[in-house]
Amino acid sequence: MTNSNTIDATAAGMGVRLRKARVEAGLTQALLAARAGVSVRAVSRMERGDMSVGLGRWLKVSLILGLLATWEPVFLIREDPFAQYDKEQRRRTDPGKRRVRQGKVT
Repeated sequence: MTNSNTIDATAAGMGVRLRKARVEAGLTQALLAARAGVSVRAVSRMERGDMSVGLGRWLKVSLILGLLATWEPVFLIREDPFAQYDKEQRRRTDPGKRRVRQGKVT
């Protein structure tokens, strides 16, 4: 399975989850759209797994349907991915933090 197929399958699965939650909540697409502050067309596209719908809309609809917590592991960044890089850059550029080894400044 290529990356594109994996993304398409994941998006389709997300759409199915949205639709299932909407139907279980007894909401029409129009009512869900009104409550979330998005268009009916956006809800329809999300249910089809259309990833061109903005992330903000996905989050708004997910919040109304009680699905927001299910997406959290996807969005949760446990640590700043640039923290180590920034620390290394500061170490390299801060002359006060250089170590002396065998008479050489490193």
